[in-house]
Amino acid sequence: MREIHQEVDYVRFENVAPDEVWSEIADLFVSSFAAPPYNESPSDLHSIAQWGPDQLASPGGRLVAASHDKQVIGFALSQRLDQDISWRRRLDAMLPARDAAIMPSRTVIVQELAVRESFRGHGIAKQCIRELLSSRTEHDAVLGVFGQAPQVKEMYTRWGFSELGTCLIYGGTVTLHTLHQRLPWRA
Repeated sequence: MREIHQEVDYVRFENVAPDEVWSEIADLFVSSFAAPPYNESPSDLHSIAQWGPDQLASPGGRLVAASHDKQVIGFALSQRLDQDISWRRRLDAMLPARDAAIMPSRTVIVQELAVRESFRGHGIAKQCIRELLSSRTEHDAVLGVFGQAPQVKEMYTRWGFSELGTCLIYGGTVTLHTLHQRLPWRA
């Protein structure tokens, strides 16, 4: 594990972030999710540089970038549930009589979270989520965790998130656990 000699800076972006930030985020996203246990396509992952800014520009869009020595080492990205039809469909399938508390216009989705491997275990992910969820108008947060990453699900559980349900994605090849947290988050 890498020792951090300088402070980590957290910058919150609302609506827009510079292209150079998105370039670094795309590289980090690829290195995090093309590796096991995810093994996703690097070219598909790199497309965050195209769709990420659209999510950031949408209602509830927020990006938190963690930097060390002027390099992005972690990030978290959100948007509001009413802006993402695929997430609404997942929740509808899991919760046929949707909990009245999970209202799309009052729920934020933690779309992505990644920390450079050499910086994991230093609280950077938690601080990114803390910054992402602070001072929000929404009442709830949801996020998805792939079934092949049980340690990530356990991390969120330790942070107070609870499971709403599961669904199959990617043509039924991956189980997605959907987790929930009431806001404000006090972890």
